[in-house]
Parts: sequence; structure tokens; C-alpha cells
Amino acid sequence: MIVSVFIRRLRPDATFQDFVREWEADEGVGVPTRVFNAQSLTDPREVISIGFVATGAEQLRQWLSAAHAPEAARHERIDTVIESTTLRSMYELRSEHDFSHLPGRSASDPPRACSPRWSPHSRALARLVRSTMCPRRGAPKASPAS
Repeated sequence: MIVSVFIRRLRPDATFQDFVREWEADEGVGVPTRVFNAQSLTDPREVISIGFVATGAEQLRQWLSAAHAPEAARHERIDTVIESTTLRSMYELRSEHDFSHLPGRSASDPPRACSPRWSPHSRALARLVRSTMCPRRGAPKASPAS
């Protein structure tokens, strides 16, 4: 699972709704992907996008090295409403932790890589992560599209 993080600064005349309109993808990327866009509570011009992509690091490198015209066009549209991108990073997910309630766990317990408890606000993300990282016993593990 790859986690992408982008922090962008909107142009003074652009709204969050303008950003979402220009940011919206024209087509999917071929693997289960979920992205959350959020606006800063202290600076409405700052927008963070956090994406979860069900693929590995090598598949991501291959996808990024290939030319994708729809993505290039989408990024040109995004550039019309943003002033700058202050962070553009990709990470490989190593663990997941649910702090909504932790009965019976102590600080010395090892972290769970695939927790069975999820916040009600992230059920869709939970399904994505579980289907790609924590398949049921006997179920084949989902493989990313090439």
C-alpha cells in the first residue's frame, strides 16, 4: 500500500471547490485508490491530499515512469488553481493503528499491522486496506493491475 501526500497552496482567488473541480480525475488509475482532500483549519488556502493506493513500490515506479496523458492534463488543470505545491511525497505503508478505542491494550503491546477495529468514518478505507493487505484466510491476495 502506497500513501501519497500533497500539500498545496491555492491561488488567492481560488476556492476549495475550484480545486476539487480541477483535481477530479478523468479516469481511474487501474488499482484500488482512495484520496482524501482537506482544507486547513487555520489557512483556507492550504489543501492537503492524502491518497491510499493498493500497489507496491515497484509497481508505482513503473506507473510513474510511463506517460499518462489524462494525468498530465489533470495536473495542468490543477495548476490553474494552485499557487504552489509545498510537499509531494510517497510512502510505503508499514503499519496501521486505530486510536478510537483501545480496551485492554497497553503501551508495551506490539502494533497491529491489520487492526480489526476501524473508526466508523473510515469504513470504505478499511475495506480497501483489508482487501489488499489483510485477505481472509484462504482468499487470494488482490494483486495490482499492471
